[in-house]
Amino acid sequence: MNPDDDLARALALTPPTDPYVVCWRDLDPTSTTEELDRLTDWVTWAATRYNLDHKVIPPCWSQHGAVVEELSALRTFWESSYQPDAAPSEPLAFHRDLTLALRRLRDWTSLLGCTRTTHRPQADS
Repeated sequence: MNPDDDLARALALTPPTDPYVVCWRDLDPTSTTEELDRLTDWVTWAATRYNLDHKVIPPCWSQHGAVVEELSALRTFWESSYQPDAAPSEPLAFHRDLTLALRRLRDWTSLLGCTRTTHRPQADS
């Protein structure tokens, strides 16, 4: 398998429509489940593609709102960066912001205290 195959597979994860921003707060339970399934496909691909470990994206990421929001925003940016009408510089912009997002994800994961094998639920605030 070559890098072009990886990119083609990743692009197939996205619907053929324009990317859209998911407002998680406004989703009903069914839509939340559907969006999490869609996001999970992309997160699995991105974690493999960028060799991200559990210190960046813990296995229980979908149970932590801030991590879901960050990964969802990244996916939307990634989708928009690879649209046919995207500027040639968009993939570079994505990677610039990916660096910052990975730093935030590491910080959140560290604060959560979740590990590769243990999930620590967040206390209700």
